[in-house]
Amino acid sequence: MTADMKIHIDRQGPGLSVRIEGAAGREQTLVDAIRLCRRSAWACQLGDCMNVQSIEERVADGVVHLTLTARPGIELDAASIEQCLRLILPAAAKA
Repeated sequence: MTADMKIHIDRQGPGLSVRIEGAAGREQTLVDAIRLCRRSAWACQLGDCMNVQSIEERVADGVVHLTLTARPGIELDAASIEQCLRLILPAAAKA
């Protein structure tokens, strides 16, 4: 993640709405990195990715919007998801 990128997370019931600002020109690279992380969630250092049932992605005007739906009976932890994004986005932003 670069200094110009900002992450905003809002709760939506048991799921989360995530907005990554400052991604202009790198939107698809960031989305691809998030998809890859989710596919290999079993190796996640934090483990909260395993609680994500689905991710809806939307890209507009240099902003990546994600809607994370939790697995039934689970509530996603916003702090854990933000920490995960801060771990995976820096390398993706440099790619």
